[in-house]
Amino acid sequence: MASLSTRRSTMTNRTERTYTRRKALAGLGVASTLALAGCATQSGSPTTEPEQSELPTREDGIEQWGQKLNEHARKAGIDWEMFAGEGIELKFGMGLHKYSTTTKPLLPYFEDLTGISVEYEIFEENRYWREARNAMADQSGEYDGFMVGLWPAGGYHQGTDGDPWVEDLWPYIEDATLTDQDWLAMEDFMAQTIELMTFPDPDGGESFIGFPNGIEIYGCVGYDMETYDTLGLEEPTTFEELEQNAKAISESSEVDQEGMVSRTASATLSSANWGTMFRSHGAKWIDREVLLNEDDPDPEAVALINSDRGVESLERFGSILHNYGPSQAWTKDWYANNQTYNRGDVGMIYSTPQTSGIVDEERMANTKWIPPLRTEDGRERIGDTWIWATGISSYTDEQSQKAAWLFIQWANSRAANFLLSTHQWQGDEPRAGHARFNMYRNDSGSEWRYEADAYPEVAGAYPEVAGEGYEQTFIDGMKLVPTSPPPVPVDTPQNMNIMDEAATAMSRVVANGPDTARDELDAIASSVGEYAKRIPDRYINYVA
Repeated sequence: MASLSTRRSTMTNRTERTYTRRKALAGLGVASTLALAGCATQSGSPTTEPEQSELPTREDGIEQWGQKLNEHARKAGIDWEMFAGEGIELKFGMGLHKYSTTTKPLLPYFEDLTGISVEYEIFEENRYWREARNAMADQSGEYDGFMVGLWPAGGYHQGTDGDPWVEDLWPYIEDATLTDQDWLAMEDFMAQTIELMTFPDPDGGESFIGFPNGIEIYGCVGYDMETYDTLGLEEPTTFEELEQNAKAISESSEVDQEGMVSRTASATLSSANWGTMFRSHGAKWIDREVLLNEDDPDPEAVALINSDRGVESLERFGSILHNYGPSQAWTKDWYANNQTYNRGDVGMIYSTPQTSGIVDEERMANTKWIPPLRTEDGRERIGDTWIWATGISSYTDEQSQKAAWLFIQWANSRAANFLLSTHQWQGDEPRAGHARFNMYRNDSGSEWRYEADAYPEVAGAYPEVAGEGYEQTFIDGMKLVPTSPPPVPVDTPQNMNIMDEAATAMSRVVANGPDTARDELDAIASSVGEYAKRIPDRYINYVA
């Protein structure tokens, strides 16, 4: 199996270019001020948010950006019309997300450029994971491509008995007839983003299975600055202080709010924010050494989720949400979590800064973000993460696969990722973007760039207010994400099963109180261990 050092060397060799990023960006054409979700000046003061009427109308914005995406695409040294006249019609399975809703009205412009038509079938997020997995497992070729999330990606790669359901993208990237690698600019992505979407093949190779469009850091704190000012609260630096502040808000007669909300429903991804708190307590989900060194270990010896530190983390999480959370705190999925904060029902949200896509601008303008916290005794902070990406089905025909790759390049180009990271027409909400993380930062990597040659924007488009501290929280949080192993077992095909068990236990503790944490984690330990034992050795060896 590829060693970690070999893996990183491979990624570096594939993504590095000899030209400077500044020259590459300058070569894109129009120069203007970078408009990022949550922009602030380099001195740290927020930019002024324009009225919605200052943005282009939806119709005008879509037309402007359709043209801009095609102008940018034509700078690539490939023939976008290579399949023109062949009647190719692509169908992508997509989750209900800003990537889908923002790019969908632009699809006719891709057809204008290439002669290839694209259709989306969009499902609400929790349903999407089931629909996508079932469609892939069916191997019918109904879809030519899929929206690929980091957490289930290992399962898509393992597929049916090691036969992947999605394609390795490197052969498409390295085919000069399909890809201009200078234009594609893979160096814009952090190494961790590419690593996390790469998995070990049975033959000793590796597959990069999803082209990223959005990255997120979980377990950050957003707080209502007016509430903090009213109550004279200090920013928390530890989980203990976070709970103290939640208690102060909930029990105060000066504000009509509960303390904090987070994702707490039993759906698998609801465990994501607790995942940061869990790992930052020094806890681990599974024992990888036992899996490598024992042929048939006891499942409860493999599961580490119910360790003392794991229990400690869930006691803290459960206490905050059970005692100082909103009504029916244990039921909050992604949407309800954000809506609860948006209404002002709570003074804090424990989430990802990318909630800016759901929470309205007025509310977010009064929000300050801070990076993941630490324990009182200063254990290492570890941030949980997510990547949104797009992949190609292994069960469609070769011509459609190549056409799908053309579409993925177009919909995830530098211009497209800039669009996905900003607010460019009326009614278009900010969203998770910034997958091309390095494109947006200065040479020190510590600030977003605002130089004149940073990136062109469409005239009249402005950034939305995403909250004070958004950018630095995002930067600092992404530095806390490890890859070997990752914060949750996303490098394995069993991640969704393991984290589904974790989410169920977490939700029950929020419902029933922190005193139940040990019993709930003990109850799932055997199942977690059994799922972990099903992980093929190559996945464990790959990051060992």
